[in-house]
Amino acid sequence: MKVLFVTDSPTVSGAEHVWFGYLPELAARGGSAHAFLSATNDRLIRALDQRRTPYSTTRAFSRRMIEMTLQPGALAEYGRAFFSVYRELRALIARERPDVMHSISFPACLYAATAARATGLPHVWHEHNIKRVHAVNTQLYRYVASSCAWIVGPSKAVTDNLARAGLASEKLVPLYNGIDLRAFRPDDTRAHAVRQELGLGADHAIGLFGQMLPHKGHETLIEAAPAIRARMPGARFVLVGALENPPYEAHLRQRIAAANLTGAFIFTGWRTDVPHVMRAMDVAVVATTTPEPAALSLMEGMAMGRPLVATRTGGTPEIVEHGVSGLLFPPGDAATLAAHVAVLLEDAGRRRQMGDAGRARVEREFTVERHVDGMLDLYARAVGS
Repeated sequence: MKVLFVTDSPTVSGAEHVWFGYLPELAARGGSAHAFLSATNDRLIRALDQRRTPYSTTRAFSRRMIEMTLQPGALAEYGRAFFSVYRELRALIARERPDVMHSISFPACLYAATAARATGLPHVWHEHNIKRVHAVNTQLYRYVASSCAWIVGPSKAVTDNLARAGLASEKLVPLYNGIDLRAFRPDDTRAHAVRQELGLGADHAIGLFGQMLPHKGHETLIEAAPAIRARMPGARFVLVGALENPPYEAHLRQRIAAANLTGAFIFTGWRTDVPHVMRAMDVAVVATTTPEPAALSLMEGMAMGRPLVATRTGGTPEIVEHGVSGLLFPPGDAATLAAHVAVLLEDAGRRRQMGDAGRARVEREFTVERHVDGMLDLYARAVGS
């Protein structure tokens, strides 16, 4: 099976990490991959080079958000982008002769659909987001769906949302992401080294992992921090993620300074040892304020045996069992976030129990092997049909 992955992402986020997990599994099963991506995505290019995965780049993706509009300038740009990408994808398909095309979210799926229609190449659309369904994107989603063999979501929340656009239910497949347990294996020696590097010492550590974007809920954690420290004065907060949004980072630092919490917060920047940083935390927080499709950081934290405090939104309740592997709270509710974190910091036994329960569930339901088995089955059925 040769898979052509299509993505217009400007960086490396959770969706890219999901399909990174396919690469060794495909190779182990005699398959291969080729990626089609933006020439400006330096981080993804480096990641593919490290994995020795072949790729082709383009500068033709639209620089403007794809939307329905009558503005002549926007329509002209979209037209140029779609014609150029269509032409490049057709040439790539003719050269590489993939068995199936796998597009990563909207609007990459829209570009892929045009080439799939022209070439007859089976197309699997893997949507990683939950976006508001309205009259504008409904038509675009239906256009893409008409050329797809399957439309995959990482949670039922994602596929249910797409169903609201009227997409054929028989094409919609919830398939949970998977964690490579060879990489996410608790190692307390390395976790201790991370704690020493970050200067945490014996302090309790609360980690928030994710891109520096407002919807990731950093501000909710900052707002909750004083109440947490009132009960656990030594608590420290570790924000893990690439510092690629300077204005937002500056805003967060200003809020932290205004609350006299500068010494309590650590910005780590991009880390290549995320599993060990997670293990170094006492509690992992996922504070997303928008509907969360199925954050990888949820499964990663569970795999590293750490209790989670996460927003009850999107697909999160499908992954985190409230009171078993973590505690859920309403988006933006800093008071409840603070209460949940504090109660866990005060009870090491409960943290350990939740962490063990989370690890057991990942081993049982959220492994990369299980995920890839499901996706390869969908590929085979797409090609067979």
